Amino acid sequence: DRGGRLGTAPLRRYIDGVAQRQALSVLCGYGEPLTLEECLKASKVAARARDNITNVRSSKQSPTMRNGSGNRQRQVSALHELARHLASTGGIQNRRRVKAVSTGHNNEVVILGAGATARCKGVRGTLKSGEKLLVQVDKIDPEVGVLDVSLV
Repeated sequence: DRGGRLGTAPLRRYIDGVAQRQALSVLCGYGEPLTLEECLKASKVAARARDNITNVRSSKQSPTMRNGSGNRQRQVSALHELARHLASTGGIQNRRRVKAVSTGHNNEVVILGAGATARCKGVRGTLKSGEKLLVQVDKIDPEVGVLDVSLV
């Protein structure tokens, strides 16, 4: 007998575990309830994990990568253009900042002037479609089709 310790099966999200712990501590006397500070910390951890999962899904489902070789070729071409631009303005060593606009799809952005797409790291929540941003190019590899950017 688990004495009421069985929650949703399986516990799919961290916040479910926090809620279950709070309920068990209050209703069944299993330990002390979390303090407000501990709850806020747990909420931040869960939000960060959710955003990371969303960003990974976005990169796997990016239109440039899921719609066949034609779009992949356009992405590679756009990355070459962006790499040339970065090299002419000081190079990737300076972690160049570039203008971008959000597609509204899981923190994906389009680099203005080049047309390359990437998921934007360091975003809390979800970017709105058409939102103009300044992003920092963290990694670019045109041959592989990799572009990592983060919000400035």
